Amino acid sequence: MIKDITQASVSVDNQKTSQEKLKKTCQDFESIFLTYMLKTMRAGVTESGLTDKSHESNMIYAMYDEKLSEEMAGNGGMGLANMLFEQLKDRK
Repeated sequence: MIKDITQASVSVDNQKTSQEKLKKTCQDFESIFLTYMLKTMRAGVTESGLTDKSHESNMIYAMYDEKLSEEMAGNGGMGLANMLFEQLKDRK
């Protein structure tokens, strides 16, 4: 009887861990999607002379967009991560 309870506990822990991994993966996916979206939007902005288009500034913008995307996805973002998680959590 005790052995069965222990196995059930381990099973619940494994399920919880796999759902946490899935949630993190969904957030990472949303972050990548948002980074691409920001990069595409930034590329579509016409050059006005107010911003420098040097290699260094492009690198800084890329790092900024990546960090911003991570923060957005971690705080709910567009809801894409939550929607993916809800769709995938019950699949095996």
